Amino acid sequence: MKRLALLAMAAAFALPGTAQASDFGLEAHASTLGIGGELNYSINSYFTTRVDFNRYNYSYTGTKEQIDYNFDLHLKSYSWMVDWHPFAGVFRVTGGLFSNKNEIDAVAIPQGSYTINGHTYTAAQVATLYGTIGFDASVPYFGFGWSTNGSTDTGLGVSLDLGVLFQGSPKVQLNATGAVTTQSQFKSDLAAEQVKVQNDVNNYKTYPVVTLGISYRF
Repeated sequence: MKRLALLAMAAAFALPGTAQASDFGLEAHASTLGIGGELNYSINSYFTTRVDFNRYNYSYTGTKEQIDYNFDLHLKSYSWMVDWHPFAGVFRVTGGLFSNKNEIDAVAIPQGSYTINGHTYTAAQVATLYGTIGFDASVPYFGFGWSTNGSTDTGLGVSLDLGVLFQGSPKVQLNATGAVTTQSQFKSDLAAEQVKVQNDVNNYKTYPVVTLGISYRF
């Protein structure tokens, strides 16, 4: 009886599509989308599926339309991806969908005056000048890569992926506070300035993604 039970268990684990502990894996990675983690599942020798998250914050200064800004880059995304291993090996082609919460916040560095759309305003008139650059909230991903664990191997592995996030045209929003913000001329100038910045970034519809990870499949 004991021998029959063991044989039955072995046969059950051998059936196609049966979930085993080794079907699951974890990964930690660094990428151009930030630092993140991943849970993956092997469907069979040709397909795996993954869910992951990425985070990173970075501050820098820069000049846009003759105004100096402090920029804060906030990278935050979640994704669901499917890998196709055409040769049932380490190479994979990936398609996926990202919940894209990446954005850039900008605050003008205080200065004696601001030139907005060719008109000059003093710091007393414009208390603060700030804005945001956002992207589409749900965006597709396509890429390819290599995982030393392939689609079914267990243990420790490394992975490298190259891909593109189709984030859509960035969306610019400029705002200001101060006494002058109620004046129609300033409103017109700020709107024109926003259009200028929007035109500068319109072509950044794709974002390159390079990911290097260390994984473990159980």
